[in-house]
Amino acid sequence: MHWVVQNNLFNEQGFHTLMDVLAHGSIPHTLVKVIPFGGGIEPTLELSGPVIVMGSLSLTRYAHEQGWTPGAFINDRFDFRVWRRHLGPHLLNAEATVHRFADVPEQSGPFFIRPCLDDKAFSGMLTSWDAFSTWREQVLKLDTYATVTADTPVAVSAPRHIQREYRMVVVDGRVITGSLYKLGDRVVASAQVEPEVHAFAQRMAETWGPDRAYALDVFMHDGGLFIGEFNNLNSAGFYAYDVGKMVAAVEAMRF
Repeated sequence: MHWVVQNNLFNEQGFHTLMDVLAHGSIPHTLVKVIPFGGGIEPTLELSGPVIVMGSLSLTRYAHEQGWTPGAFINDRFDFRVWRRHLGPHLLNAEATVHRFADVPEQSGPFFIRPCLDDKAFSGMLTSWDAFSTWREQVLKLDTYATVTADTPVAVSAPRHIQREYRMVVVDGRVITGSLYKLGDRVVASAQVEPEVHAFAQRMAETWGPDRAYALDVFMHDGGLFIGEFNNLNSAGFYAYDVGKMVAAVEAMRF
């Protein structure tokens, strides 16, 4: 498989580890620059056979346009509304209400809001009604390109106190590796994942998944484990997960 990796995206150790794994394994790979606003990549590539990309959503879209297989593991099932239909109470914010961005009703206290889609329209955030309504007014007045529009579907829910956050990598229904990436409000990167977290992620992977490969974020809330969200593997941060295991699992896939 040929790996196409964006050269200016990941400012973390995992990026360097990925490049080392590909080089030491003699796995074909190319570093590329992604040209903004749909301008393609540099250098341009003529590739045959399996190709996978690691980088921004712009690069995943480019892979799709090129018809690369697998290219990127991204589809319309990376959507909160779909997750809830399949996994219901296992979602941290299963009771969230869904609205158009322009139609979010007034909230009486602090609330959490996130896009329904894994399209990085904006980062999920805890906010107040005053702060949100001011921001929304500014966004809706824009007459230039914006990632958020009046029609962007969003999920709104009550705040949750999250003790720990983990990123787990799933390939063909099997949890391959994982990382603790947040402890309370503190960002960390630790490969130490408790057995019960791994077991929970594996049960969820056996229940349903949005694609053959993905990043599953598991949150600990009030001592219980819940699904926080699904992310496309190609654009998700590495934190401290075992990049070598991820590469080996993807390389073993057949298309």
